[in-house]
Amino acid sequence: MITIAIANQKGGVGKSTTAAVLATELALREYETLIIDADPQANATEIFLAPEAVLTSLADVIIGGDGRLAASITEKRVTTEIPHLDIIPATLALANFDREPALSVTKLRTAIRDLGDAYDFAIIDTPPNLGLLLTAALTAASHVLIPVQAAPFALTGLRDLLQVIENARELNDNLVVLGTVCTLYDTRTSVSGASFRALTQMLPDKTFETIIHRQTKMEEAPSMHQPIQLYAPNSRGAEQYAALADEVLSRLGVSAKAPHLSVVKGNEV
Repeated sequence: MITIAIANQKGGVGKSTTAAVLATELALREYETLIIDADPQANATEIFLAPEAVLTSLADVIIGGDGRLAASITEKRVTTEIPHLDIIPATLALANFDREPALSVTKLRTAIRDLGDAYDFAIIDTPPNLGLLLTAALTAASHVLIPVQAAPFALTGLRDLLQVIENARELNDNLVVLGTVCTLYDTRTSVSGASFRALTQMLPDKTFETIIHRQTKMEEAPSMHQPIQLYAPNSRGAEQYAALADEVLSRLGVSAKAPHLSVVKGNEV
């Protein structure tokens, strides 16, 4: 199983949308996919489930338990209306994880390992801060995908995040930065173009060619508890995330037709 953490300590950069929509795209291609919402704000969860329908949480698994998992992650999976896609929802109770002992950062990794080979992909949405939950996600992940908003000062925050990722390799030396994707690009402003150029200059080999533009349909979809592929399947947003998925699979060396994927040598994690 390939586990991808979607991370950025800045809020409002399209992080949860990227996690939810990329997971949906992989599931639509018939990869068995699990989205794990590790953000107490539960934005990714709300793309699939109305808040009143959420009766379980990742918090039930990784908080408490006296150093062990408090519950089995397999019992906390919820199906979505999309075939091949399950979710471990988040609730505000996850915020209490930052009060757990420092050694708790390995609990999410343990929980994911308990899933065995049930999934091809696990996509982890992370909180918009540099706290214990982000470290837990980076400890559990094989790869990191970083959404970067096309806006001033975005690169300053990116440098901080890259340092956190480097520190996380003390617990997870196989962690790989899969790439950065430019989000919320606004063609009406010159700063968006300048921000993307600066991103490609900073990380020329890690910046995805696909750019996610700011668009109304993408902003409307979460209120309907649907990813963009269901809410507006012919929209520009759906097309752009399909292109991003193409790039992700290519970078991973994953066969587009494999029912249960394998990773080519050189990208192995």
